[in-house]
Amino acid sequence: MEIFKSGLIVAAAALSACAGTVAIKAAGGAAYYCGEVAFFSPDGRLPYGKTEAAVKREILDNGARIVETVTQPAPSPSMPPKTIVTELKRRKGKLVYDASDSGGTFTGTLTFKDAELKSWTYNIRLKAGGTVKGSGSLTAEGIKTAKQLTGGRPMSVKEDLKVASEEQYTAAVNSMKPAFGAE
Repeated sequence: MEIFKSGLIVAAAALSACAGTVAIKAAGGAAYYCGEVAFFSPDGRLPYGKTEAAVKREILDNGARIVETVTQPAPSPSMPPKTIVTELKRRKGKLVYDASDSGGTFTGTLTFKDAELKSWTYNIRLKAGGTVKGSGSLTAEGIKTAKQLTGGRPMSVKEDLKVASEEQYTAAVNSMKPAFGAE
């Protein structure tokens, strides 16, 4: 699960993006999402757990770049939340975006099925070994993804992120921070 706490939501959201938007905002605009990431056995039958996620997605350079910042709670309430920054760079003349995160934990591509960037597939390689394959979609309600992780502990991951205001996003991120003096 830790691998996903390092940014693939972003990739999902990015694509929506890195995370997504209504959905797609103009260049230079930001969209916000909040929701749940759930982890399951590879066949999807046995739940492993879930976590929250707050995502800020920025579309830059007239859509040539998408930067997604994903924040998730730390394993302990006395620790600061984990923040992952994912960047997607569009290949010239294509609906393929090269994806990587600032921590260097993954690289790969997101391939959109439409010019509106509302539906995509993942083809990600994890530095620690393994892959992430799956798909995602963006609607007026938010972003939904379904991914399969191989390598390490294989699992299925489903994200359900709802469109949020900047204020809701900020409140969600702040709620993940440790209480004053607890860190």
